[in-house]
Amino acid sequence: MSTSTLTELPGAELPGPGATADQLTQLARRDSAPLREAVARHPNTPAGVLAQLAPDVPQAVLQNPALPLLRLAHPGEFQSWSGRTLARLAAVEAAPEWVQELAMRHADPQAQWAVANRAQLSAGRLAQLAGRSEWALRAAVAQHPDLSAELMALLARDPDYGVRLALSGRAELPAEVLAQLQRDPHALVRRRAQMVSTGTRPL
Repeated sequence: MSTSTLTELPGAELPGPGATADQLTQLARRDSAPLREAVARHPNTPAGVLAQLAPDVPQAVLQNPALPLLRLAHPGEFQSWSGRTLARLAAVEAAPEWVQELAMRHADPQAQWAVANRAQLSAGRLAQLAGRSEWALRAAVAQHPDLSAELMALLARDPDYGVRLALSGRAELPAEVLAQLQRDPHALVRRRAQMVSTGTRPL
C-alpha cells in the first residue's frame, strides 16, 4: 500500500484522503479500533465495508460524509443490510430518519426494537410504531416520554391489555384517558390507573 494514502500516527496508520476503495477494504480487516473507525468515516469506503463495520462502530459509519450519496447510488445495498447492522445504527441518537425507516421495514425484530427504544422519536415515528402488530412494540411506545395526547387516547383503546397496562403507569395522563383506563375491562389496568390518580406509585 502506498504510504501517500496513509497518515502516520503514533501506533497507527490511518487512511489519508487518497486511499482507494480496495485499500480501505484491506484496512477494515485489521484489528485496530482507531483504524476501523477511520475507515468507517472515510468517504471512499464501499457500502459493503460500511455494513461490516457498522455493528462495531455505528457512530463512525453515520459520520461518513458520503453515506447519503452511497444510499442514493446503491439503495439495494442498504436494504440488504442485516437486522443487527440496522439495529446498531438505529440505536445511535444521531441516526437519520431514513436509517430508522430501514430498521422499521426489516424483518428482524431487533431492528424495530432499536427504533422503539430510542430516547428521541418524531411524532410520525411514534405513530408508526403505535400501529405495529406486535403488542410489545406498542407497549414500548406507550411508555415513551414524547407521546402525544392523541396517541395516548389511541393506545388507551388498544385491544391488548398489556399495552393499556403500560400506558396506565404513566405519571401524567390526560384526564379523559385516565378516566377511560379507570373503567378498563382488565382489573390490573383499572388498579394501576387508580393508583396513578391517587398519587400512589404504580407497581
